Amino acid sequence: MIASCRKEEGIRPVVEKTKAERKKSQPKADPVKKNSVSQGKQNVSSGTKKKEQPDSPGVSAIYQGKIAIVLDDWGYNLNNVELLKQIDAPLTLAILPRRAYSVRIAELAKELNKEAILHLPMEPHREKQYQLEPDTLLITMSKQEILKILEMDFKSVPGLKGISNHMGSQATESEDLMKVIFEELKKKKLYFLDSLTGKTVGKKLALEVKLPYARRSVFLDNKSDAEYIQGQLEALAKMAKQEGFAVGIGHDRKRTLEVLVQAIPELKKRGFKFVYTSELVE
Repeated sequence: MIASCRKEEGIRPVVEKTKAERKKSQPKADPVKKNSVSQGKQNVSSGTKKKEQPDSPGVSAIYQGKIAIVLDDWGYNLNNVELLKQIDAPLTLAILPRRAYSVRIAELAKELNKEAILHLPMEPHREKQYQLEPDTLLITMSKQEILKILEMDFKSVPGLKGISNHMGSQATESEDLMKVIFEELKKKKLYFLDSLTGKTVGKKLALEVKLPYARRSVFLDNKSDAEYIQGQLEALAKMAKQEGFAVGIGHDRKRTLEVLVQAIPELKKRGFKFVYTSELVE
């Protein structure tokens, strides 16, 4: 390199060649410049990724609202656990007490970063038309009976964050029964999710007792039909956009979970944030 440079200095006519060689040598530096520019573009685009690429997984251009999805009636079996594992989003699992798999589902909820609540069997209207769960809470029970059942039920769902009513259209109308339940929930720092299966004193009483409270916005799967469930999810999303949040209740059913596996990523892309029910209590 030193010898060639000296020859170039001694021969004047070769000036043009030197310029050409200099231009020829410039591309060696170009990739660095281009790379630094492209890196700058990458940094800018990553900073505005939400706006420029709303279809990216889990990313949305505009925040739309919060959605909590609750799945009732876990505890009978483990049939839909594999589908549950495919849902990468916060979910609340409402677990029936003292069923064959109640404890295992509660453990799985923790392992899968889901929220566990007790799905408390409560008296419905026209109870003779239904097959009630063992130790369903009845409006005729004494306070001692209610507390005894609650204690056993709490122990069967380890790590629970709150409770919701299973059936309960009659029970949630009774201030006497609900007050016993709410006072016990407050002691244990749990919340109540009102499934709204009928008239309810839940909200009024929760304010009086100062108990964290949420209520269902939409039932997702009154029909075990994929198109119907998808339509209910759209209704839920619309409500979340209007109100800022919404709570949808479905069930431990294969069709319901299959729809959620597909629908939740799409709703995320559109800007909806999935949360645990405990994040929406007031």
